[in-house]
Amino acid sequence: MRLRTILGGVVAVLALAAVAVAVAFGSGGGTGGSSGVRIVQASETTTTPAAPSAPTTLTKLPKATVADGTAPVVLRLSGPVAPTSPTPLISPGVAGKWTTSGNLETFTPASTLEPCASYQITVWSQTTAVGQLPLGTQRIVKFAVPCPGTHALQQALARLHYLPYRFHARSTVPQSGRETRSAAARAAFKPPAGHFVRQVKDAPPLAAGQVDTTTRGALEVFQEDHGASPSGIADAATWASLLGAETAGATDRTPYTFVTVSQSDPETLEVHRGTKVVLKTPANTGVPGAPTQNGEFAIYERFTSTTMTGTNPDGSHYSDPGVPWVNYFNGGDAVHGFNRASYGFPQSDGCVELPPSTAATVYKMLAIGDIVTVSG
Repeated sequence: MRLRTILGGVVAVLALAAVAVAVAFGSGGGTGGSSGVRIVQASETTTTPAAPSAPTTLTKLPKATVADGTAPVVLRLSGPVAPTSPTPLISPGVAGKWTTSGNLETFTPASTLEPCASYQITVWSQTTAVGQLPLGTQRIVKFAVPCPGTHALQQALARLHYLPYRFHARSTVPQSGRETRSAAARAAFKPPAGHFVRQVKDAPPLAAGQVDTTTRGALEVFQEDHGASPSGIADAATWASLLGAETAGATDRTPYTFVTVSQSDPETLEVHRGTKVVLKTPANTGVPGAPTQNGEFAIYERFTSTTMTGTNPDGSHYSDPGVPWVNYFNGGDAVHGFNRASYGFPQSDGCVELPPSTAATVYKMLAIGDIVTVSG
């Protein structure tokens, strides 16, 4: 009896040990009965995220020509922009800010990118999209902002009162007077549709959308008024001045000035300021064989005194030193003073001659860019 009892106890101990081993090694597939022990499977262990497998790329860049300088400039990455990604750099520097949204990095100008200018964006080598490797190589993205077109130029000159016309737009646009720079720039890059209305009787004609004599002359007057060489070309410096003048509301305070020359008998010259004729005088134009050409011309060069040389209709040559108060408007033709016994009929070699004292008065009224209209 005692031996059986001892053997039974050993068997029981061994059975309990087997159960414990089974629980410890997960055998039996259960939870170890009521022991509360949880079996940890290999599939439930914590894993390390996979390392990025591809470098970041740029999937959208600005076009080589950005037609609207007031519009945002956008870069797109191959994934959402990482918070640690460095901000791109635009140069030359311009007021504005960079923002990030999803895959996009966007530069928005405070007012505008400058017209007639070239820019570049530096995208740094550490630029990174979420879940991707850095770009790895610094990128330089270049683009240009063109000069606004002739329609925009004419509208700006009209708003600043340098043309004898007003522009009537089909939509709301800046009017003459102080405007924000961004509003002036928007009107330059996206000029509205509309038409010009003459404000001054007998003023020289305007060809909308064309750099005609009237437009070029008005631009030259504007340039000289703002301390620039009167080239008649709307370059970067000119557009900066135009936008600045509109922002400051710096309209031309001098009435629009132009000259008309009549070759009808008796020949006359009139100086117009706005709607008024402020001076009228007898004048001489060219003789047969050296006529004064009809048309509209912008004054391009002026001298208080100069020597004039040329060839007479009969083939002889002349050299006249000290010709006073000279306003060249068409090749070698000029409005100037010249002593004659009388005035009012053809006597010159193509120029418009005035009595010297009258020519001095006329000279003070005119500027480079003012229009001389010859007719009759």
